[in-house]
Amino acid sequence: MKEKNRFRKKEKLIETIFFLFGLVSVACVLLISVYLIASGIPAIREIGLFEFLFGTRWASTAADPSYGILPFILTSVYGTAGAIVLGVPAGFMTAVWLPCGSER
Repeated sequence: MKEKNRFRKKEKLIETIFFLFGLVSVACVLLISVYLIASGIPAIREIGLFEFLFGTRWASTAADPSYGILPFILTSVYGTAGAIVLGVPAGFMTAVWLPCGSER
């Protein structure tokens, strides 16, 4: 019985550590997002939100600079879609196979 209690305490400690690491990760992502948004607001006000989001040309070093991030957004969407197309079937088939494979 003592050994089982000790195991539960260790498990609870590890669970707490992972939870704290998760909170730190989320906090870091939020802080980075806030910083990027706060730093970008002056430029977006000057350019205009619509032109910034839907512009198709990024020429930041040109004599007349233009800043459009639509190609970057679409690249992220295509990359995410490709990862879903590859990852979901593999994950689903693995999830289906694992219970079946353990019975053999």
